[in-house]
Amino acid sequence: MSITRSLQRSYMHTYLSYSRKCLGLLCWLGLGISVSYAAPKVVGKVSFARGSNAAQQPGATPRLLGQDAEIFLGDNIQTTERSFVIITFNDGAKVTVRPNSSFSVDQYEGQQTAHPQAQLSLHEGAIEADTGAIAKQAPDSFRIKTPLATVKAQEARYSVKICGEGCQQESKAAQTAQEQAEQAIVARIVDIKGHVTAKSLQKSGAPERPLTLGAPLYNTDHLHSQANSYALMVFRDGEKITLQPSSEMAIADYSYQRPGQPDHALFRLAVGGLRALTGSIGKTNKSAYAIDTPVGTIGIRGTGFDLTCVGSCVNDLTVYPDELQAGRAEGLYSHVWQGQIVLKNSQGEYVLTMPENAYLASDQAELWKLPQLPVTLPDTITPRPDKDRHTPDKVFVKQPLQTALAGVYVSVHEGQANVVEKTGKADVHYVNVAKNGTAYVSPQYRIALLTEQPLFQADELLLVEAGLPVQDASTVDMTVVSCDQ
Repeated sequence: MSITRSLQRSYMHTYLSYSRKCLGLLCWLGLGISVSYAAPKVVGKVSFARGSNAAQQPGATPRLLGQDAEIFLGDNIQTTERSFVIITFNDGAKVTVRPNSSFSVDQYEGQQTAHPQAQLSLHEGAIEADTGAIAKQAPDSFRIKTPLATVKAQEARYSVKICGEGCQQESKAAQTAQEQAEQAIVARIVDIKGHVTAKSLQKSGAPERPLTLGAPLYNTDHLHSQANSYALMVFRDGEKITLQPSSEMAIADYSYQRPGQPDHALFRLAVGGLRALTGSIGKTNKSAYAIDTPVGTIGIRGTGFDLTCVGSCVNDLTVYPDELQAGRAEGLYSHVWQGQIVLKNSQGEYVLTMPENAYLASDQAELWKLPQLPVTLPDTITPRPDKDRHTPDKVFVKQPLQTALAGVYVSVHEGQANVVEKTGKADVHYVNVAKNGTAYVSPQYRIALLTEQPLFQADELLLVEAGLPVQDASTVDMTVVSCDQ
């Protein structure tokens, strides 16, 4: 008999003898013996949490999840209404567990093993996944299972949602939230060149947003264009403004067809220039429309006009004619190409009628009418708004009512993913989903590609759930374009 086995027998004999004289926990304490269980394996941690979220090991008490909480192998993560949690796994993969969801970590063997594997399960609700090193090494090694399908991806960011009995209500709620977010949009970019940004002045520390074609603009946005750049925007009332190169303007106060609020539009030109075409606000109530500049305020009479600030837009020095003709004099230059405008400053009101031009040096200066604008001013570099054919009914499209069917939806936001449907025997059918695509698997094991991402799968939905502003809208079309039976 080995020494080890002999010691084990001796230890067991001593324990059994003593245990006959001891009862319960006091016996264990008398021997100084404790039982230690192997700690579950840490596979990641919480990088962000909002609301009430919990994780639970099999047979254990649930524990609350907060910032930096550890996630263990075997954990079941559960979220409640308007709550979500972002998990960063050891290989860099990220999973956002959305509200009212149940999600499990079944397997997670990292790169320190010979065969890295990760298997995650979504039981109900929705998640968004961003793959990491395991998936990059082999797409089949990173799997997200659902009751109807398994998702495999190499380098991708995608959303997975299980639609049950309440999915129709969720879809309507998502559409309502999207419509509310859409109503906050006051204008959209319909033509753009170069680098133009927008930044909300309503929230301190708000980041700059690079603008692209179709990008939304909001009340209190401050716009900035770089050299050789411009942006043409269409507002809800039909107002069109082209922001010229090297310019800054603000949508200071804009409201159109909002319950309990009168229609009004106030813009501020700080630097550079703009070209404007009046919308219905200015046509209906001229006093409800104005553009503020450092030297005065511009009102309208149903019109189209150009404004250009040279330098600081204010000139308190003596202005000479040759400086004006060359466009070197700092101050505000204006040109009317449709209707009339009214310039107001401390010296009075000045009416300009098409095709008049003028110069205003400061708030204390009188208006100078010019025979023509200096050729150096960029009044012909950017498109004139009245030449644009976009209309508000085309730019601001109401989303059609969405019909959400029960099943599993997989939408890819970046990269691509394979969606493999399950039958009672084996995985037999699959589709490859590219960026901006969606696969749908019904309870009857039919897999299909949809022409558009469903509204509740949009990137912006999580922001709505978190009570944060949505920056854009998406269209919905549930038409099935291909099926694998």
